[in-house]
Amino acid sequence: MELLRGHPARRILLFFLSAIAAGTILLWLPVSATGPRHSFLDSLFTATSAVCVTGLTVLDTGREFSLFGQAVILILIQLGGLGIMTFATLLLLGTGGRLSLGDRLGLRETFAGEGRHATRSLLKAIAGITLAAELVGALLLFIRFTQLMPSGEAAWTALFHAVSAFCNAGFSTFGNSLQGFVADPYTLTVFMVLIVSGGLGFIVLAELSGLARGHGTRRRLSLHTRLCLAATALLLIFGAIAFLATEYGNSLRELAWMDRVTNALFQSVTARTAGFSTLSQTDLTEVSLLVTLMLMFIGACPGSTGGGIKTTTAAVVLLLMWHRFRGRSAVSAFRRTVSPDSVTRAVTVFLLAVLAVSGAFALLMFVEPHRLSHRVVHGWFAENLFETVSAFGTVGLSLGRTGQLSAAGKLVIIATMFAGRVGLLTLAYALARPVTRGEVVYSEESVMVG
Repeated sequence: MELLRGHPARRILLFFLSAIAAGTILLWLPVSATGPRHSFLDSLFTATSAVCVTGLTVLDTGREFSLFGQAVILILIQLGGLGIMTFATLLLLGTGGRLSLGDRLGLRETFAGEGRHATRSLLKAIAGITLAAELVGALLLFIRFTQLMPSGEAAWTALFHAVSAFCNAGFSTFGNSLQGFVADPYTLTVFMVLIVSGGLGFIVLAELSGLARGHGTRRRLSLHTRLCLAATALLLIFGAIAFLATEYGNSLRELAWMDRVTNALFQSVTARTAGFSTLSQTDLTEVSLLVTLMLMFIGACPGSTGGGIKTTTAAVVLLLMWHRFRGRSAVSAFRRTVSPDSVTRAVTVFLLAVLAVSGAFALLMFVEPHRLSHRVVHGWFAENLFETVSAFGTVGLSLGRTGQLSAAGKLVIIATMFAGRVGLLTLAYALARPVTRGEVVYSEESVMVG
């Protein structure tokens, strides 16, 4: 097939499309529904949201999907969260096969590796960390859920939410997400640890755990890991302080002081691609929505289960601006110089993301008539923008727009979720024409900018 040739990004694209297609068919089957058979478009929307670990839903997962349907969604979340390229590679290694150069390049594209870690070691670390995190998370949630429901139901609910949280999917079998746990710091802490762990990226987790280090190199954290940790910490702290300040006397006013702090931190955590909610997003102030939009757009770390432009992209772009302001040509951090190629990729991703979100938002505004917004809380413009950024950042938070989408609007959001999860550079590489050999390069000339 032509799609399988050329840049390995095409393989990643095909794998994700195949998973969405298979998931759509399975969710479309009558056995997946608790009532009447779901429409094909709603099944496609749910499958895309699950594979893209977004969490935007047009159907109530716990009420309108049977146990079989929920199991399909859970498998799709796991596939999307880890990256289907990983599962294919694990299967190949398990049968004694050897990785081709294209497969190794595909893994680098998926997990943002720089060749620092051995492929087999990285894969073992991915499988081990994921299994351990989800099982421990499920056990901790099971302890709490057994106080609310029968043991069998508690076990399934705990497993479903542990996988969904670690994969930053935001799917929940509870009708109002986690709003029933707004005053439950134990449960919210388990969710936050799972979300942040999945959002750091497997290379970061592997370095931190010491499971995948380069042979013969001094044991130190790479610049990638340091940037991920620093950016994540800063964003979480900034978001928590901002939400606490703006919502202290608003949506948090009826909670105890410690619960206010916990929920402000949770909102900061979940806005970066997780999508669970303890507070109704329609009750948030305009400033809180702006902060949420910023966090959703940036998202998680490269090679993680989250989406967005990624923390390192935002960090490198800001560092570029800062160093240019100080009159320096090179971009550096932690006494290391960021490679020019990394800087170019960061700027490219940022610009592509702005264009993609702007285009999807404009298209959504065009296909969604204003009359559908009869219950507008923050305004038709704000609700559509929030929905678009949430889809692109694979977050899943919504101001109530998802359930009101027309067929055309659902297709726009489906395409936005897919582009946000696969990655704009991966999508561009997959669709771009091959590099022309003997390309003519002209002489340079400066252009006045600014």
